[in-house]
Amino acid sequence: MGIPLWLERVLEPIKPPISTLIGASMGRSGSDCTNATARRSCLVLAPHPDDETLGCGVTIMRKVEAGTPVQVAVVTDGSTYPPHKTAAQNIATRDAELRAACSVLGLDDRSIVHLSFPETQLHLAGDALVDAVSDLVKSASPDDVLVTSEADPHSDHAALGEATRRALAGTSVRLCVYPIWQWERPRSWIRTLQGSSRPERVSTAGYLERKRKAVDSYVSQLSASAGGELTGDYGLTPTFISRFMGSHEIFFPIPSGALGVFTPRARARTRSGSRLGLWMASLIGASAKGVTR
Repeated sequence: MGIPLWLERVLEPIKPPISTLIGASMGRSGSDCTNATARRSCLVLAPHPDDETLGCGVTIMRKVEAGTPVQVAVVTDGSTYPPHKTAAQNIATRDAELRAACSVLGLDDRSIVHLSFPETQLHLAGDALVDAVSDLVKSASPDDVLVTSEADPHSDHAALGEATRRALAGTSVRLCVYPIWQWERPRSWIRTLQGSSRPERVSTAGYLERKRKAVDSYVSQLSASAGGELTGDYGLTPTFISRFMGSHEIFFPIPSGALGVFTPRARARTRSGSRLGLWMASLIGASAKGVTR
């Protein structure tokens, strides 16, 4: 059962700080997989240029320094943002920013793949997206695939998470999801946890300065207050970026048996303790409205 619109509006300002508390708590409760993760090859799937750095930047750096293969695949073309520029300008700018950021993380151009699906339209891609992810996985043969969650409030992020789960069904590849817009929407944290095993964390100690430098490469996506070119309410703000600069990066492993059939909403009806989680979700409220980047 939903909550009244007026209460949704009242609660809106407190969602980000609540989300920050929930995310920090989940991170602390997770198992430390810093050393083990560094030795596992991976394919990082990013819905947009910058998601790979925000969600997995330190994890990528640790793998690279350990000599572990890493490939980053950016799935959308980046054509729609910033909204005041042409599609061609945005595609060129964001590709250059991606390559600059990945260079800071230790990756060269050979480790970057573009799938170039239309930005904001991944929910319409259907089997074409599933097939594209499947082909990437077959080509890279990674131990792990890191991707955004089906529970992420952004429609591109959620669509990629679902397509990846479907693409990995029947394989031995390990799937882990990383949070992005969960840091703004409390209910999406609950849904993410409901669809996963115990969270895992990767220590950021000694790497945060480089991660911030990589994030700073995305000038077109940063608010003016964060050193970027976007004004008003646009762009990644210092507060939002700070949520990715904590003591660890968080990942949620998806059980192999759930790859072909799982959806966060479905599991919410069967998971032990889910009634409490859903009650919390209804009370806190969350919506993908306004999450367009």
